[in-house]
Amino acid sequence: MALISKAKGRRKDQSPSGYTRLFGDAELGNLLSRVQGTVISAGSELEKLIVERSKHIGDFDKFITNLDDREPGIFVAKKSQIKKSKIIKTHFEPDLLAFDLRKRRCFVIEVKDGDTFDTKKAEGERVTLHNFVNDVSPVLPFSFKVYVCSFNACDKKEIYDGLKHKFPMDELLTGEELCGLLNIDYEQIVAARSGDQADNLYYFVDELLKIPGVQAALQARIKARAP
Repeated sequence: MALISKAKGRRKDQSPSGYTRLFGDAELGNLLSRVQGTVISAGSELEKLIVERSKHIGDFDKFITNLDDREPGIFVAKKSQIKKSKIIKTHFEPDLLAFDLRKRRCFVIEVKDGDTFDTKKAEGERVTLHNFVNDVSPVLPFSFKVYVCSFNACDKKEIYDGLKHKFPMDELLTGEELCGLLNIDYEQIVAARSGDQADNLYYFVDELLKIPGVQAALQARIKARAP
């Protein structure tokens, strides 16, 4: 998983973060903004872990113009490859495309590390994915299926509720289901992501204790609770 120790906080010449305004302490605000940045980075890292374990497409345009020369299987392209393609023209960019060459199906996939979204964003996500399909379907000789994967969700009902019922159930995947679709090891990804949790915990605590205002507050609360 992403490390807080490698995240950048707000510079001193920038306006105070919401965390600083919330707690009234610039050092604490900076630390919490680094935590938030790490949470965001963890989502990008998740996509990287998925692609690394998949049959990754090297040259996207070459792949889709030489489909008959490929062995059967599920091949995966990432967002940056879709964006750079000279063959498909669209300004919509899903996280992943997965091509099933045996069934001639293309899975258009958005991968989420979280599981709760506001109504407007959830609705916009579905429109974006289907607009992408509309743009590229005349060019790519595949049938298409749209999916949103909430990687850490326990079941589809949890995802369905988190997306405010804006996606039908058959367009939802748990992380385990996504890994099954791509023929990769779900437990391996979970293990890789949990490896840095202890480091993040101890780093966060150490950094908290360096902040004078936090130290004073902790000492006051401990003293108040002492018998």
